[in-house]
Amino acid sequence: MPTKRHNRKGRGFTGERMIEIPKEVVEKCRTMPLINKLFITQMGFFPKALYHYWQRPTGMSQVILIYCTDGLGWVQVPNGRVTLQAGDVYAIAPGVPHSYAADPDNPWTIYWFHINGTDCHESVWAAMGNRNNLPQVVRVVFSDERITLFDLIFATFLNGYSQSNLLFANLTLPYFLASFILPDNFRPKARVAVQANTTDKAIQFMQDNLANPLTLDNIAQSAHLSISFFSRKFKQDTGYAPIEYFNHLRIQRACQLLHFSNLRVNEVASQLGIDDPFYFSRLFKKQMGVSPAEYRKNEGFLPIGP
Repeated sequence: MPTKRHNRKGRGFTGERMIEIPKEVVEKCRTMPLINKLFITQMGFFPKALYHYWQRPTGMSQVILIYCTDGLGWVQVPNGRVTLQAGDVYAIAPGVPHSYAADPDNPWTIYWFHINGTDCHESVWAAMGNRNNLPQVVRVVFSDERITLFDLIFATFLNGYSQSNLLFANLTLPYFLASFILPDNFRPKARVAVQANTTDKAIQFMQDNLANPLTLDNIAQSAHLSISFFSRKFKQDTGYAPIEYFNHLRIQRACQLLHFSNLRVNEVASQLGIDDPFYFSRLFKKQMGVSPAEYRKNEGFLPIGP
């Protein structure tokens, strides 16, 4: 029986960001030994989220983690209600009925995750110190490094769902959680600049041309390689054929447009350089498991929310 969910929000929060991992990629994460115990299925950032509201009468199958960095909001669970303010982080266990909302006068700014995996409940609860599903908030000092980690995970997913990206983003998650429970041990780490390789350059080229109908030849030329050599190298590096990878990036962008804009489905397709809305719908359903219209309807039109 699907979970009944309600949400309410305004016409978008300036600067909002959201990633939803495609269904087929979530299933891939379940088979990867290094991350199948704890992996991200959705994440986002909602600044000054006026009118943000969610209600899930039967809860979710995943852990919801909400980190508030500004303003106020509240979370209601069967055992009580908590108010979240800047510096507060709170986790909602799988299966727990809940609702939450931004304060109407001083709406919260939140970073959020949906977290799945065989040990997601135990892992997050170890981080939050909350094992009885009681309302309990962890308060932390703001850290630029923590936000840098969030941005790093987000940027990694934006670059697609290669095995290396899935591993890097999800193995960074425990370090992000550690920043809440071990702040004294959490220190900025030096960033080492590395020269982008040909695959990285090709992925950046794809990102820069999501609105264009790229061909394999276009992408190979961006990496200054022959089509045959580039195709072999790209698949070796990412686990995906170049066009398949490009389509992942396009559908990722489509999810964001369906959440955060009033564009019709055919307009979303056009934004991605796809003239045939029926082809776009087939491509979207293959990756996400539902059609674009069903996806927007199921998620309440604008953001999926934490």
